[in-house]
Amino acid sequence: MKFEKDGKKGIEMEFGNLQIIFHLNGEGVYYDPAEPLHLDALLAWILIGKYIKFDCIGKSDVPFDTPLPVEKWKLNRYWGWKTSALFPGSYFESIQYWRKKFRQDKIEYMKGSVNLKQGRYREYNTPIRLIVTDKMIAYCNGDLKKVKKVLRKLKYLGKKTAYGKGKIIGLEIIEIPEDYSIVKDGKAMRWLPKKNGIRLCRCRPPYWNRIDRINCCEVGDKYNEELIQEIENAG
Repeated sequence: MKFEKDGKKGIEMEFGNLQIIFHLNGEGVYYDPAEPLHLDALLAWILIGKYIKFDCIGKSDVPFDTPLPVEKWKLNRYWGWKTSALFPGSYFESIQYWRKKFRQDKIEYMKGSVNLKQGRYREYNTPIRLIVTDKMIAYCNGDLKKVKKVLRKLKYLGKKTAYGKGKIIGLEIIEIPEDYSIVKDGKAMRWLPKKNGIRLCRCRPPYWNRIDRINCCEVGDKYNEELIQEIENAG
C-alpha cells in the first residue's frame, strides 16, 4: 500500500492494486478494440466538473490535468495515470449499421436545395462494432473507496447510450495482489511511450488533445522489460 495526500484538501489516499468490473445488461456495448476506452478518461470525464467549468477548448489548447484518485507513472518527462484500458469478458461480436436516409416523400415540405452529403439532411450508412458481453474489466493502482465513489456515477459505456447500449447494472471492485494497470504478461494494458510506436497520442486524458503527444504502443503490444522497470521505479 502507498499513501498520498489528495491535493489541497490534504486527505490521505490509500493506493492498492484494483480490478474494476462493470457488469452490463447484456444488450451489447459499442466497443472498438483499436480505440479502446481508458479508465483514466472515464474518471477524468466524471471529475473535471469539480475543478473547472466545461469550457470548450481546442485540440491545440493546453488542457487541464484533472486530479484522479490513482497513482501516477513517469518515464522521462512524460507521465500518466496507472489505469488500464477496458477489456470485455467472454463475448461475441457483430457489425451493426446506423443509417439515415432522406425521405423523398417529404421533399415538398423542404425549402431550398437538399444537400445529402452534409448538413441536417446528410445521409449515412455507418458500420459500428457491437460487443455482446456481460462485463467490461479494467485495472488500476488507486484508492478503492474513492475510485468506487466516482465510478458509481457512471451509467453507460461506449456510444449510442441513448438506445440502451452499454448500460451498467453493477460495479464490482476487487483488491488483487499484482498491478496490471500498465503491463500484464509482458503486454501493454494501455497506451504507453514507445520510440517506434505507430500511435501518436497523449499518455493521459484528454487523449484527443495535441499537446504533449508522443509515439505510443498499442494496447496488447509486447512492452520492453527495461521500460517497464523504469516506469515502476519512477512511480
